[in-house]
Amino acid sequence: MSKPVHTPASLTIAEYRKLSAMSQVEVARRLDVSQPLVSSWECGRVTPGINDVRRLEQIFNTEPGEMLFKIAYFDMATNPNAEILQ
Repeated sequence: MSKPVHTPASLTIAEYRKLSAMSQVEVARRLDVSQPLVSSWECGRVTPGINDVRRLEQIFNTEPGEMLFKIAYFDMATNPNAEILQ
């Protein structure tokens, strides 16, 4: 198994999930995706799309755009040439 590569998206998703006291299984169920996909997002193996992040914002009951802003801000701060969420 590959070592996790923590990205702004992966760290943000894991943080909000834990603050919401949800398991990866619960998040996956609410999004109608697989638990391995949620794990891949949190480990940085896969970057979620904008629509996925918007759905996560709804599940975690955040302000619209809150997670997107946090991901984009930290991504640009750590890698100014980064392509933000395809």
